[in-house]
Amino acid sequence: YYDKVDLDITNKEWAKNLSFTECNLWFFPYCNNKHYIMICVNIKAERFEVLDSLHHKDFEKTYKSMAERVVQYAINYMKTQFADRTVRWERFSWFKLEKVTQPDQISCGMYVIRWMRHWEGKYNSALTKDWKRIDLINEERECLMLDIILDEENLERERIMKEATKYCNMKNKKKELKGRK
Repeated sequence: YYDKVDLDITNKEWAKNLSFTECNLWFFPYCNNKHYIMICVNIKAERFEVLDSLHHKDFEKTYKSMAERVVQYAINYMKTQFADRTVRWERFSWFKLEKVTQPDQISCGMYVIRWMRHWEGKYNSALTKDWKRIDLINEERECLMLDIILDEENLERERIMKEATKYCNMKNKKKELKGRK
């Protein structure tokens, strides 16, 4: 997959004022066989960090070569696009987070999103606070969905809102009819 990714973001509007020296963490979500993991390039700590909510024991066999390719793309990109070339990549080590484990087989994507929000290069309680409970993960999933749907930039927002209103009205009418019987 990463062999086909165009990593040239220099013409993107959001990247015009991006400074490599201001970014300490670069996040790369990766999906392998329907399981998401996060690869983080931590400039400050000089580490390549792998965050895997299922803690695959066979990391070396399953993910390491892919993670190394992702990291190599990131390094090549950073070297060619930014003037500050003081990062000594050869000093970087690998780190694998062991403290977080998801309670089911389907929430890995939610963990990746949470890590992008809260990962600071070390374990902190915001990463797992009450995340052993499926109901709280589902609540976060619902909030994320609503954030996307209700965002002003969502071109489908109005259409979705109309459909949701029709659905709620229909559901209320069915309840009303059941109550009359």
